[in-house]
Amino acid sequence: MAQPERPATMWGAEFPALEKVPPTARVFGFWDQAALWFGAASLPAAWYYGALMAGWKGLPGAFLLIFVVSTLTFLPWAFLGRIAARTGACSMAMVRPTFGLRGSALPSVFYLVFGFGWGAVNVFLGGIAMSYVLKGLFGWPAFLEPGYRAAMVPSLLLVCVLQGAFAIAGHRWIRWMEWFATLALVALGVVQTVLVLQAWKAGTLFAWTPPASGLTTSIGPFTYVLTFALLVDLLVAYNWTWEFIGDFSRFARTPGAGTWGPFVGANVAQYWWFSVGALGVAYLSLTTGKYTPQTSDPSTTTTLLGFGWIAYVVILAATVATNAGNIYASALGISNMLQGRGPSLRALLGLSALGIVPLALLPLLAPQFVGFYIFWLDFLGAIVIPLWTITLVDYFLVKREHYTDDLFRREGGLYWYRNGWNWPAVASLLLGTVVYWVVAFGLPRVREGITATLPTVVIATLVYLLWAGRQASQGQSARSRSKG
Repeated sequence: MAQPERPATMWGAEFPALEKVPPTARVFGFWDQAALWFGAASLPAAWYYGALMAGWKGLPGAFLLIFVVSTLTFLPWAFLGRIAARTGACSMAMVRPTFGLRGSALPSVFYLVFGFGWGAVNVFLGGIAMSYVLKGLFGWPAFLEPGYRAAMVPSLLLVCVLQGAFAIAGHRWIRWMEWFATLALVALGVVQTVLVLQAWKAGTLFAWTPPASGLTTSIGPFTYVLTFALLVDLLVAYNWTWEFIGDFSRFARTPGAGTWGPFVGANVAQYWWFSVGALGVAYLSLTTGKYTPQTSDPSTTTTLLGFGWIAYVVILAATVATNAGNIYASALGISNMLQGRGPSLRALLGLSALGIVPLALLPLLAPQFVGFYIFWLDFLGAIVIPLWTITLVDYFLVKREHYTDDLFRREGGLYWYRNGWNWPAVASLLLGTVVYWVVAFGLPRVREGITATLPTVVIATLVYLLWAGRQASQGQSARSRSKG
């Protein structure tokens, strides 16, 4: 049944989770996708993670992770965009053929964890920039200065208001904001890099090595020592939790634009910003004599380099642009859980913006942000790695790149399975999550050798392929008997 054509407005039409984007609304070309993802991936969290990567083997180790490992881990993620571009479905709609029309509620819950959690982390980093602005206006203590925790509360709330406004405005306004943030952030990054290289020559920066004991941090009962395996796990989690790739690739004009536009844009951005973070922490370590990723966030680094308000505003804009996308993705996750019923998408955008507010205050309760940040990425890895592995296996290996519009139905059809649930996918997802956590925290020697990611991917893939294949064979046999 044909869908009614939506009227064109300055806001642009917004499509809830169970509505297919028609060809007339697919307005994003390759460069739009690349620019959107360059802007989305240009955020303080990337700067911060680059500083952590330098804690393994200095700049040579960081660059191995940045230019080789990160590129490879983005390939599977990019093909999620291909699924969205071919089907016209957002990220949470395109998992419905894998998990079932009702079973997709489980990934939707996880999707909210990704969106709200990353939103909270990014708000905190953006709030650091805002704390320097408010220090200039009112003399309040900035981040890490005595009494900064109370002063960070209004900073965080202001960031929440700004990002909520852009999210409610919709996907076209988010795209324009990404363009502005991209250009401004590139200019800031160029200036910072030049200043760092003027202060310390490239040879000196590359010769710097972190303390022999490495970086050790903890949150609750979990203690982390920076190793190559840990950083690989966190990098996969970091890259694969760009969960809203489908939400914007569904607007791509072609499958190629929806696949390779995000791949190029996100990679180039992270090459740049991971490197800037790594260079920044090497500069600070040489200047202060201490390796302290806690103070390598963009706002603190730019302050030590002598930047002023313009730098804080640019960092703030980049945070707002990225988090508007997280809010947009979270609203679509709720839309899928409600099966297309309930409030409009714009109302859900407002609710999602409000939902991030209390979570953004949680990092203030942690003794140090480094431990909170690493724990958060590890927590995400346990969910996102088996989730997207199973989705890719189902589309490319089980369904042979063929999904029908039954994925937009509320019930019945090809993807109804057993009362709306595809139990092989649900069980494989939960098993994969358990495997990741057992290896990550119960088998540290295994993790140091092969990472927690590899066994999680292998086990989740094998279990799903064997179970789903057997189920498909039984279904084929039943159809053959009925014909006979």
